[in-house]
Amino acid sequence: MPLCSKTRQCSTTNMNSEDASRMHLEKSVNHVTLLGRVGIDPQLRGTETKPVVVFTLATNTNYKYETGEIKQKTDWHRITVFKNSLRDTVLEYLRKGSRVYVEGRIVYSEYNDNRGTTFSSTSIVANDVVFLGNPPRVELEADTEETS
Repeated sequence: MPLCSKTRQCSTTNMNSEDASRMHLEKSVNHVTLLGRVGIDPQLRGTETKPVVVFTLATNTNYKYETGEIKQKTDWHRITVFKNSLRDTVLEYLRKGSRVYVEGRIVYSEYNDNRGTTFSSTSIVANDVVFLGNPPRVELEADTEETS
């Protein structure tokens, strides 16, 4: 039987195959598809035994006011990559401003800071990251000018 907290996190208790056969296991879907631009260069985090690569992804929603004015709202998503080969590829080749397609699942978690304050966190655990192009030309030119 799942043990769930107020933060929508659930974990299952260990059970043997006899218990599992008596329990009705229901299928569910937790699938996220995002297309956007990378907000920061990917960073290696975690531990040596459990490394993870994280980066942010911006997606935009366009909407139009009754006056005809068009606005754009940007949402930022925290992307985490655990898969070995995908993690290494993302860390080596993905850069801020790159356009990518991310497939994964949404994960909610909690953590405590050193003062004991509890924070909630939402991230997308990537199953696949598809590179669609280089960073925008304007940013590349700005980087080139700064290094000259």
